[in-house]
Amino acid sequence: MISVQKLDTSSFDKVYPLLREHDPSLAEHTWKSLFNYQWSREEEYCGYGLFDDQEAVGFIGLLFSQRVIADKVEHFCNLTTWFVKEQYRDCSLSMMLPILRLKDHTLTDLSASDGVIRISKRLGFQELDSRVRILFPSGIFGNIVLSNNLQLTQDKDTISKTLKNNDLQLFQDHLLYPHCGHLLAYNSSGYCYIIYTVVKNYKLSHCYIQYISNPELFSKSSLSIRAKIAKAGQTPIVVVDSRIVRGLKLLFSYELPLQLTKLYKSNSLRAEQIDNLYSELMLLNFSTLPKSFRELWREMNLRSRLRQFILGK
Repeated sequence: MISVQKLDTSSFDKVYPLLREHDPSLAEHTWKSLFNYQWSREEEYCGYGLFDDQEAVGFIGLLFSQRVIADKVEHFCNLTTWFVKEQYRDCSLSMMLPILRLKDHTLTDLSASDGVIRISKRLGFQELDSRVRILFPSGIFGNIVLSNNLQLTQDKDTISKTLKNNDLQLFQDHLLYPHCGHLLAYNSSGYCYIIYTVVKNYKLSHCYIQYISNPELFSKSSLSIRAKIAKAGQTPIVVVDSRIVRGLKLLFSYELPLQLTKLYKSNSLRAEQIDNLYSELMLLNFSTLPKSFRELWREMNLRSRLRQFILGK
């Protein structure tokens, strides 16, 4: 008998064989993070499972969170790993229907497959701006760093004592994840708090900025900030989703169109108000960069573009 069941932390052992079949490259503790994530939420469940009697044949993970955006509490539900065994795919929508009833939540899917994209768009999801901006560390231009009397620290005690209100909550909620980096840039005009992930063992290791608290200060000091992040993560480049830095002037950067479509459905938020925190990008620590560095270099013709950037053309 086919049934749809709500999943909680105790459901992991029943679903893990299916998840391991879906992606055996992820460790068991990584998959388990979708069931016991560390931030608080009102909802007591973390997804839905499709079962044939006692066997899990389908899964969709749900990461719930609350954020204060524009002085209003917003409820989020991030969808992840919607996977159903082929012979049961006629029943796929049975797991999605109860999620669509979450009218007071902003729904996101930041790593949807082609099949999921087609279905989700018919269900009212819209595309986020999926372009990514590559930020080249200043060291490749001869250590060009503009300080603006800027202080940079990754000391967690200093960060926790400096951050205010919502930023402090973001810091505490993501602190326990070892692949999450935290950087505080500050001067007499204020601070900019950045959360990023360090993505290794990928086609191209890189630091992926997921949140920026003060875009204006980030723009003024991005060379110093990206140099610090790249050095801390020991990666050749830093990347950020274009929608997070839209309208900012970022020297020595290049916008790359992505192949991976990101989706959202919201009655209250605009696309540019949605970042990648509290999502599978944070817990499963993967990236949306589609190609190797050699392929990116060839595609973007970076040698000539870098020369244009340096000469101001």
